[in-house]
Amino acid sequence: MADFGFLNIHKPDGMTSHDVVAILRKKLNIRKIGHSGTLDPFAEGVLVIAISSATRLIRFLPETKAYEAIVDLSKTTDTDDLTGETLEVFNRNADDLDIETIKASLSKMTGEFEQLPPLYSAIKINGKKLYEMMRAGENLSLHDVQFRKVKVDQITVLDYKYPLLHLEIKCQAGFYVRSLARDLGGHLIKLIRTESNGLKIASSYKLEDISKETFSEYLLEPSSVITIPRLQFNKDDSLGLQQGKFISYNNSSKIASELIQCIGESGEYLGVAAFSNLGSGTLIKPQVII
Repeated sequence: MADFGFLNIHKPDGMTSHDVVAILRKKLNIRKIGHSGTLDPFAEGVLVIAISSATRLIRFLPETKAYEAIVDLSKTTDTDDLTGETLEVFNRNADDLDIETIKASLSKMTGEFEQLPPLYSAIKINGKKLYEMMRAGENLSLHDVQFRKVKVDQITVLDYKYPLLHLEIKCQAGFYVRSLARDLGGHLIKLIRTESNGLKIASSYKLEDISKETFSEYLLEPSSVITIPRLQFNKDDSLGLQQGKFISYNNSSKIASELIQCIGESGEYLGVAAFSNLGSGTLIKPQVII
Protein backbone atom coordinates (compact mmCIF):
# COMPACT_ATOMS: atom_id res chain seq x y z
CA MET A 1 0.00 0.00 0.00
CA ALA A 2 1.22 3.48 -0.85
CA ASP A 3 2.10 5.82 1.96
CA PHE A 4 -0.87 7.89 3.08
CA GLY A 5 -1.30 10.87 5.37
CA PHE A 6 -1.18 14.66 5.27
CA LEU A 7 1.40 17.21 4.17
CA ASN A 8 1.57 20.73 5.59
CA ILE A 9 2.52 22.73 2.50
CA HIS A 10 3.28 26.46 2.40
CA LYS A 11 1.59 27.53 -0.81
CA PRO A 12 3.37 30.50 -2.39
CA ASP A 13 1.44 33.44 -3.81
CA GLY A 14 0.80 33.40 -7.54
CA MET A 15 -0.04 29.70 -7.57
CA THR A 16 -3.46 28.03 -7.40
CA SER A 17 -4.24 25.26 -4.92
CA HIS A 18 -4.83 22.99 -7.91
CA ASP A 19 -1.32 23.84 -9.18
CA VAL A 20 0.12 22.56 -5.89
CA VAL A 21 -1.80 19.30 -6.21
CA ALA A 22 -0.69 18.88 -9.85
CA ILE A 23 2.97 19.50 -8.97
CA LEU A 24 2.87 16.97 -6.14
CA ARG A 25 1.18 14.36 -8.33
CA LYS A 26 4.01 14.68 -10.81
CA LYS A 27 6.77 14.79 -8.17
CA LEU A 28 5.51 11.85 -6.15
CA ASN A 29 3.96 9.83 -8.98
CA ILE A 30 0.80 9.47 -6.90
CA ARG A 31 -2.51 10.15 -8.61
CA LYS A 32 -4.73 10.27 -5.52
CA ILE A 33 -3.88 13.65 -3.97
CA GLY A 34 -6.22 16.39 -2.77
CA HIS A 35 -6.35 19.43 -0.51
CA SER A 36 -8.60 20.37 2.39
CA GLY A 37 -9.59 23.88 1.29
CA THR A 38 -8.77 26.25 -1.56
CA LEU A 39 -6.44 29.18 -1.00
CA ASP A 40 -6.76 32.04 -3.50
CA PRO A 41 -3.91 32.34 -6.04
CA PHE A 42 -2.74 35.72 -4.67
CA ALA A 43 -2.69 34.33 -1.11
CA GLU A 44 -0.01 32.26 0.55
CA GLY A 45 0.25 30.00 3.56
CA VAL A 46 -0.90 26.66 4.90
CA LEU A 47 -2.45 24.28 2.38
CA VAL A 48 -3.17 20.87 3.88
CA ILE A 49 -2.55 18.13 1.31
CA ALA A 50 -4.01 14.63 1.60
CA ILE A 51 -1.96 11.80 0.11
CA SER A 52 -3.50 8.59 -1.23
CA SER A 53 -6.21 7.10 1.02
CA ALA A 54 -6.05 10.10 3.35
CA THR A 55 -8.16 11.99 0.79
CA ARG A 56 -11.12 10.06 2.21
CA LEU A 57 -10.38 11.47 5.67
CA ILE A 58 -10.42 15.18 4.78
CA ARG A 59 -13.96 15.64 6.12
CA PHE A 60 -12.81 14.58 9.59
CA LEU A 61 -10.11 17.27 9.91
CA PRO A 62 -10.67 20.08 12.43
CA GLU A 63 -12.18 23.14 10.74
CA THR A 64 -10.12 25.86 12.41
CA LYS A 65 -8.47 28.49 10.22
CA ALA A 66 -6.30 31.52 10.98
CA TYR A 67 -5.19 34.34 8.70
CA GLU A 68 -3.20 37.53 8.57
CA ALA A 69 -4.80 40.00 6.21
CA ILE A 70 -4.14 43.51 4.94
CA VAL A 71 -7.17 45.46 3.75
CA ASP A 72 -6.91 48.60 1.60
CA LEU A 73 -9.80 50.87 2.59
CA SER A 74 -9.29 53.41 -0.20
CA LYS A 75 -11.32 51.56 -2.83
CA THR A 76 -13.42 48.51 -3.69
CA THR A 77 -12.95 45.99 -6.51
CA ASP A 78 -15.21 43.51 -8.28
CA THR A 79 -13.27 40.52 -6.88
CA ASP A 80 -12.91 42.09 -3.40
CA ASP A 81 -9.13 41.76 -3.74
CA LEU A 82 -6.17 43.30 -5.55
CA THR A 83 -6.68 41.18 -8.68
CA GLY A 84 -9.99 42.82 -9.63
CA GLU A 85 -11.18 45.89 -11.47
CA THR A 86 -11.78 49.03 -9.43
CA LEU A 87 -15.44 49.69 -8.61
CA GLU A 88 -15.26 52.77 -6.40
CA VAL A 89 -12.51 55.05 -5.08
CA PHE A 90 -13.21 56.88 -1.83
CA ASN A 91 -12.28 60.47 -1.10
CA ARG A 92 -11.70 60.05 2.62
CA ASN A 93 -8.91 60.03 5.18
CA ALA A 94 -8.00 58.59 8.57
CA ASP A 95 -10.35 61.02 10.35
CA ASP A 96 -13.26 59.78 8.26
CA LEU A 97 -12.54 56.16 9.21
CA ASP A 98 -10.99 56.06 12.66
CA ILE A 99 -9.97 52.89 14.48
CA GLU A 100 -12.99 52.93 16.79
CA THR A 101 -15.35 52.95 13.80
CA ILE A 102 -13.44 50.04 12.30
CA LYS A 103 -13.51 48.07 15.56
CA ALA A 104 -17.25 48.62 15.83
CA SER A 105 -17.68 47.12 12.35
CA LEU A 106 -15.39 44.21 13.18
CA SER A 107 -17.36 43.43 16.34
CA LYS A 108 -20.36 42.67 14.12
CA MET A 109 -18.23 40.13 12.26
CA THR A 110 -17.31 38.12 15.35
CA GLY A 111 -19.16 35.05 16.60
CA GLU A 112 -21.79 33.32 14.45
CA PHE A 113 -23.38 35.46 11.77
CA GLU A 114 -24.50 35.35 8.14
CA GLN A 115 -22.05 36.43 5.46
CA LEU A 116 -22.42 37.04 1.74
CA PRO A 117 -19.70 35.16 -0.18
CA PRO A 118 -17.82 37.10 -2.88
CA LEU A 119 -19.18 37.03 -6.42
CA TYR A 120 -15.85 35.55 -7.50
CA SER A 121 -16.04 32.39 -5.41
CA ALA A 122 -16.64 28.67 -5.87
CA ILE A 123 -20.19 28.92 -4.46
CA LYS A 124 -22.60 27.31 -6.91
CA ILE A 125 -25.85 28.67 -8.34
CA ASN A 126 -27.88 26.09 -10.27
CA GLY A 127 -24.82 23.86 -10.44
CA LYS A 128 -22.48 26.55 -11.79
CA LYS A 129 -19.62 28.14 -9.84
CA LEU A 130 -20.02 31.87 -9.31
CA TYR A 131 -16.55 32.78 -10.55
CA GLU A 132 -17.12 30.81 -13.77
CA MET A 133 -20.41 32.62 -14.36
CA MET A 134 -18.81 36.01 -13.70
CA ARG A 135 -15.90 35.30 -16.05
CA ALA A 136 -18.39 34.21 -18.69
CA GLY A 137 -19.91 37.68 -18.53
CA GLU A 138 -23.17 36.79 -16.79
CA ASN A 139 -24.90 39.77 -15.20
CA LEU A 140 -24.85 38.85 -11.52
CA SER A 141 -24.86 40.91 -8.33
CA LEU A 142 -24.69 40.16 -4.63
CA HIS A 143 -28.51 40.00 -4.68
CA ASP A 144 -28.11 36.68 -6.52
CA VAL A 145 -25.98 35.22 -3.72
CA GLN A 146 -27.38 33.62 -0.59
CA PHE A 147 -26.10 34.42 2.87
CA ARG A 148 -24.15 31.63 4.56
CA LYS A 149 -23.74 31.07 8.27
CA VAL A 150 -20.10 31.48 9.32
CA LYS A 151 -18.23 31.61 12.60
CA VAL A 152 -15.36 33.89 13.58
CA ASP A 153 -13.64 33.23 16.89
CA GLN A 154 -11.51 36.36 17.06
CA ILE A 155 -10.38 39.37 15.02
CA THR A 156 -7.39 41.38 16.22
CA VAL A 157 -6.20 44.67 14.73
CA LEU A 158 -2.43 44.36 14.37
CA ASP A 159 -1.85 47.76 12.80
CA TYR A 160 -3.79 50.60 11.17
CA LYS A 161 -2.42 53.46 9.12
CA TYR A 162 -5.11 54.61 6.73
CA PRO A 163 -5.82 53.22 4.21
CA LEU A 164 -4.11 49.97 5.27
CA LEU A 165 -5.63 47.80 7.98
CA HIS A 166 -3.62 44.78 9.21
CA LEU A 167 -5.72 42.06 10.85
CA GLU A 168 -5.35 38.65 12.47
CA ILE A 169 -8.42 36.45 12.05
CA LYS A 170 -9.26 33.15 13.73
CA CYS A 171 -12.30 31.49 12.23
CA GLN A 172 -13.99 28.30 11.13
CA ALA A 173 -14.10 26.86 7.60
CA GLY A 174 -16.42 28.69 5.21
CA PHE A 175 -15.50 32.24 6.22
CA TYR A 176 -14.38 34.55 3.39
CA VAL A 177 -11.75 37.15 4.31
CA ARG A 178 -12.44 38.89 0.99
CA SER A 179 -16.05 39.40 2.11
CA LEU A 180 -14.79 40.96 5.33
CA ALA A 181 -12.70 43.40 3.29
CA ARG A 182 -15.70 44.23 1.11
CA ASP A 183 -17.99 44.73 4.11
CA LEU A 184 -15.45 47.11 5.67
CA GLY A 185 -15.60 49.17 2.47
CA GLY A 186 -12.29 48.12 0.94
CA HIS A 187 -10.48 45.25 -0.76
CA LEU A 188 -7.96 42.62 0.27
CA ILE A 189 -4.36 43.19 -0.83
CA LYS A 190 -2.53 40.57 1.25
CA LEU A 191 -3.62 37.25 2.72
CA ILE A 192 -1.55 34.68 4.61
CA ARG A 193 -3.19 31.56 6.00
CA THR A 194 -1.26 30.94 9.19
CA GLU A 195 -3.24 27.89 10.27
CA SER A 196 -5.53 25.35 8.65
CA ASN A 197 -7.06 22.19 10.11
CA GLY A 198 -4.87 22.56 13.19
CA LEU A 199 -1.61 22.76 11.21
CA LYS A 200 0.43 25.94 11.57
CA ILE A 201 2.59 27.84 9.11
CA ALA A 202 5.66 27.53 11.35
CA SER A 203 5.75 23.78 10.68
CA SER A 204 4.88 23.97 6.97
CA TYR A 205 7.18 22.99 4.09
CA LYS A 206 7.81 24.49 0.69
CA LEU A 207 7.10 22.50 -2.46
CA GLU A 208 10.81 22.37 -3.27
CA ASP A 209 11.40 20.54 0.03
CA ILE A 210 9.24 17.63 -1.11
CA SER A 211 10.57 14.83 -3.33
CA LYS A 212 9.58 11.26 -4.12
CA GLU A 213 12.53 9.96 -2.12
CA THR A 214 11.98 12.07 1.01
CA PHE A 215 8.28 12.98 1.19
CA SER A 216 7.52 10.25 3.73
CA GLU A 217 9.68 12.22 6.19
CA TYR A 218 7.18 15.09 5.98
CA LEU A 219 4.07 12.92 5.93
CA LEU A 220 1.84 13.32 8.98
CA GLU A 221 -0.11 10.31 10.23
CA PRO A 222 -3.89 10.92 10.19
CA SER A 223 -4.12 10.36 13.95
CA SER A 224 -1.73 13.28 14.54
CA VAL A 225 -3.93 15.69 12.59
CA ILE A 226 -7.49 14.45 13.18
CA THR A 227 -8.65 15.30 16.69
CA ILE A 228 -11.35 12.62 17.03
CA PRO A 229 -10.68 10.24 19.98
CA ARG A 230 -8.70 7.08 19.19
CA LEU A 231 -9.52 3.50 20.10
CA GLN A 232 -7.22 0.53 19.63
CA PHE A 233 -8.54 -2.86 18.50
CA ASN A 234 -7.21 -6.39 18.72
CA LYS A 235 -6.29 -8.39 15.63
CA ASP A 236 -9.70 -10.02 15.15
CA ASP A 237 -11.69 -6.81 15.56
CA SER A 238 -9.26 -4.95 13.30
CA LEU A 239 -9.88 -7.53 10.58
CA GLY A 240 -13.62 -7.25 11.16
CA LEU A 241 -13.56 -3.48 10.71
CA GLN A 242 -11.53 -3.83 7.53
CA GLN A 243 -14.19 -6.23 6.25
CA GLY A 244 -16.90 -3.69 7.01
CA LYS A 245 -18.35 -5.57 9.98
CA PHE A 246 -19.95 -4.01 13.05
CA ILE A 247 -17.90 -4.56 16.23
CA SER A 248 -19.38 -4.96 19.71
CA TYR A 249 -18.25 -2.32 22.20
CA ASN A 250 -18.35 -3.50 25.79
CA ASN A 251 -15.96 -1.03 27.41
CA SER A 252 -17.48 0.57 30.48
CA SER A 253 -15.63 3.86 29.91
CA LYS A 254 -17.64 6.14 27.66
CA ILE A 255 -16.10 8.21 24.88
CA ALA A 256 -17.64 11.67 24.52
CA SER A 257 -17.77 11.53 20.74
CA GLU A 258 -19.95 9.92 18.10
CA LEU A 259 -16.87 9.15 16.02
CA ILE A 260 -13.58 7.42 16.79
CA GLN A 261 -10.33 6.81 14.99
CA CYS A 262 -9.59 3.11 14.77
CA ILE A 263 -6.05 1.93 15.51
CA GLY A 264 -4.92 -1.65 14.93
CA GLU A 265 -3.17 -3.93 17.39
CA SER A 266 0.27 -2.97 16.07
CA GLY A 267 -0.52 0.75 15.87
CA GLU A 268 -1.55 0.75 12.21
CA TYR A 269 -4.21 3.29 11.16
CA LEU A 270 -7.50 1.62 10.18
CA GLY A 271 -9.85 4.55 9.64
CA VAL A 272 -12.85 6.21 11.26
CA ALA A 273 -15.92 4.52 12.75
CA ALA A 274 -19.08 5.59 14.58
CA PHE A 275 -20.88 4.35 17.65
CA SER A 276 -24.29 2.85 16.97
CA ASN A 277 -26.61 2.22 19.91
CA LEU A 278 -28.96 -0.74 19.47
CA GLY A 279 -31.25 -2.50 21.89
CA SER A 280 -28.71 -5.26 22.36
CA GLY A 281 -25.89 -2.81 23.19
CA THR A 282 -23.38 -0.52 21.55
CA LEU A 283 -21.79 -1.37 18.22
CA ILE A 284 -18.96 0.26 16.32
CA LYS A 285 -19.92 0.89 12.72
CA PRO A 286 -17.16 1.48 10.12
CA GLN A 287 -17.42 4.84 8.36
CA VAL A 288 -14.20 5.21 6.37
CA ILE A 289 -11.78 2.29 6.50
CA ILE A 290 -8.41 2.74 4.81
